[in-house]
Order: sequence, then structure tokens, then C-alpha cells
Amino acid sequence: MSRSNEFASSFIKAHADAGLERVSIAHILQTIQKDPAFLFSEELRRGGGQCPMHAAPNADDADKVTVNTLLAYLFERLRDHVASKLPLDERGQVMLPIPPRSPHGIDPADRAAMAAAPLNVMASVLRDATCHLLDGLITGWAADLLSEEEHYRAQGTGEISAAAAATFILRTTLEDSPLYQRAGYDMLSITKTGSHTAIHICWAMVEAAPLLLPDKDAAAYDDLVRRSLKQVVPLSMASLGMLVHYMEASGIEPHDGLAIHLLPKDQTAFVLDEAGLICLNPEPITRFAKPEERHYTGCPAFYTPGFIKLYLDIVASIAMDYGVYDRLRDR
Repeated sequence: MSRSNEFASSFIKAHADAGLERVSIAHILQTIQKDPAFLFSEELRRGGGQCPMHAAPNADDADKVTVNTLLAYLFERLRDHVASKLPLDERGQVMLPIPPRSPHGIDPADRAAMAAAPLNVMASVLRDATCHLLDGLITGWAADLLSEEEHYRAQGTGEISAAAAATFILRTTLEDSPLYQRAGYDMLSITKTGSHTAIHICWAMVEAAPLLLPDKDAAAYDDLVRRSLKQVVPLSMASLGMLVHYMEASGIEPHDGLAIHLLPKDQTAFVLDEAGLICLNPEPITRFAKPEERHYTGCPAFYTPGFIKLYLDIVASIAMDYGVYDRLRDR
């Protein structure tokens, strides 16, 4: 058993021990909501004004604050886009596409083939298909934003919507930033990469439930996973480097870095807390910071109400629909 708040406090301390200070972007988002003109301000480009890094600016850290603020602002629209465009069948269940590069060649709609497949193959197809589904929805969100930006540019009146302005500032910041150009990131690739990580962690939670509590039924596991979300959210508050190192050290992250592998039985990330909920084990926490890195914001999705829950809802509903818990229980 573990205390429910032990991971969060240990993770924050490990960041501090690595020389990293957390910058909350919540106040910057509030400023934008009150005054959308702040999107065009030099203050936003310098890291949002009143954050702790203001006294000792670092170009890469300032870019991270700006980019993550703009992503968090635009993710409210992505959350609503995913929720409204998610393809559902007549039973209200998520319809999964065929993963285009899957080595297994199974259509998730072929229930007989899915049931007959080995557990690791079934898990791989479901994880791959979930990521591919969300990739398509994210592409649609980005296309809508770029189209809206172009619409206002073509009008030539100088008027622009807040979303189009945020898209323009985000795109130009990414194009001008040595940090993001070194990594080759744009709005679409950042969002898809983050989405894959979120989906991977949600599936890992689902797969951890029967490992931690054997001999329960699917409804009990579904309830446990959904009630445990708040225990796992602290991962999304981390720096990217600390997140990746934790996932690697705890067994969540496979060696090939792909989000299509079943959670290994010897994983050490997920444990039960004193209330019987799934929580994160602080023991695999590994201190890490890049040279000159001093500040981190956490994932933009953390600042978007209901976004992480939406992804867990999607994964959990797919797990129930495909009988994943029953297969995992017999693992």
C-alpha cells in the first residue's frame, strides 16, 4: 500500500532537487481569457510576464512557457472537437479504425478475430487503433484552426478571432524557436506525440488493475480505473524529461518507445493506496534536467479542464466493450 499523496510530493521534490522550478501557466491563461489582445504582447513571448522565470530569463524555457500556454488555450477546442467528432456505433460504442501500420492486420471491427488473437496482439491492435483514431481527430482540429486563421487573413480587415490569433502566434513561435526547430516539432506533431503518451498511460492503468486486484469482475475494474484518475494526474504536471525517465524506470515505457505494448507484469509504476485506489509508486522517480533547463510547466492538457478525463473515458469504454478486463484477469 502507498499513501495517495506520496507520489506527487516526491515528484515535486525530485524536480526541485534536479534544479527545476515549476511555472504554472494558469494565470497566463486567465489573462488571455480576460484580454485576448495579450496574445500579441511581447510579455507572452517572454514567458508570460509574472512567472518566476521572469527575473532570470532563458530563451528555451521562455519558449516552452509560451508554446504550452498557447497549446493549453487551444486544447479546449481540441477537447470539444474530440468529444463531438468521436465516431460511435448504434450502441454508443467507439468505432476504431484499422491501424495502418499494424503488423497484425486485424480489423478491430472483426470481433471474432480480436477474441481469437493472443492477449498481447489484441492489446497492441486496440492501443494502435486508439492512437490512430485520435491522430485523425487531432488533424481535423488543426486543419480547422489553420482554415480559420486563413479566413481572417483573406478578409484583410485586421479582425481576427482569439483562436486564430493563438494559432498564428503558436505557429510563428514554433517556427522561430531554436528549441522546437532542433526537435522538428510543429503544432500537429507536438499534440499527436502528447496524445500518444496520454493514451499509453491510460491503457497502462487499465492493464494494471487486474495485476493489482486479481479476481474482480470487469465492472469493478472499470470503476477502479475511473476513480483512480486523480491519483495518476500528477504525471502530467512533470517536466518532459522527468516524465520519460519515470516511465522508463517503472516499466511503463517499452524499449522501442511505441505505445502499442501491453503493460509488463513486472511494472513498478502502479500500486494501490490506502483507500484501495490505483496510484503511482514514487520509488522509480529519477531526477533529470537538461543543461541550462531551469523551469517546467507540465503538459498543456493538465490545464484544460476535462481533457485527460476524456481520454481515459475513451480508453476505459473501449476496454469494457472489447472484454479486455476478462482477458487480462486470465493473463
